[in-house]
Amino acid sequence: MTPPATAVETGHDRHESHASVWPVIVAAGAFLTLLGASGIRQGSFVDGTAGGVYLGLLVSGAVVTLGALVAMTMEPFGGPVVEWAAQWPFAEVENTKLGMWVFLASDVVLFGAFIGAYAFVRVAHGWQAWHDLIPAAHVPLPGLINTYLLLTSSFSVVIAMVAAREERPRVLVGSLVATFGLGVAFLINKALEWQHLFHVHGAAFPNGWDLSTNIASSTFYLTTGLHGAHVAVGLLVTLYMIGRASRGAYMGDDEPIEHFGLYWHFVDVVWLFLFPLFYIL
Repeated sequence: MTPPATAVETGHDRHESHASVWPVIVAAGAFLTLLGASGIRQGSFVDGTAGGVYLGLLVSGAVVTLGALVAMTMEPFGGPVVEWAAQWPFAEVENTKLGMWVFLASDVVLFGAFIGAYAFVRVAHGWQAWHDLIPAAHVPLPGLINTYLLLTSSFSVVIAMVAAREERPRVLVGSLVATFGLGVAFLINKALEWQHLFHVHGAAFPNGWDLSTNIASSTFYLTTGLHGAHVAVGLLVTLYMIGRASRGAYMGDDEPIEHFGLYWHFVDVVWLFLFPLFYIL
């Protein structure tokens, strides 16, 4: 029989209110973002003044949403602790690490849906016939270069974690800067590849190979674009950590680097699935 919940004071008011305005602002920002995205037609915004309005809504909504999410995570939270809460099976796992694992589990579902949809439509179309939908200019080399970039960046994150544990600030900052540079190189290489494919010329693709050319281009740009967005988010976190590390943070405390490393390694592992699917098979 479960014992009655007994509250233990933690220095906070028992009736402390945790009401917050930030979830409402997140919802408003998400609405603006989706409203702006509704102006995209066939891979680009509608022409004229309306296109500029939609783009402005998309950008402003994204900024509001991101800012509200960051502000929400910085709000203090306190309350009574239940004595038998230690029965929670993950009681020995630090909360931030547990939250990161839960987030990564949700991301597995997200990428699994995208990869599963790709596999389904390709099998339905014909696995080998799928190559007829892809221009000859779509070669494996850019994907291979990006694979090496991401794998090297994972190694630099490990070095940063060791440097934080051993209290070596210069190595820590240098490793984080290297991670950031490699991630930026990944996105630049991806952007150059996309730019090249957008302007492919040939009888089969007279208007280039863009998001709306066919099902093969749609799945390629959406799935690799989702992965690129994850890389971009990781770079923002890396910049934040570089700023803190340069002021002496993380010395003797490698847990924040470890938590970031879980995310960054996951992004790299996902690319190891995307590379053969979209560039080799």
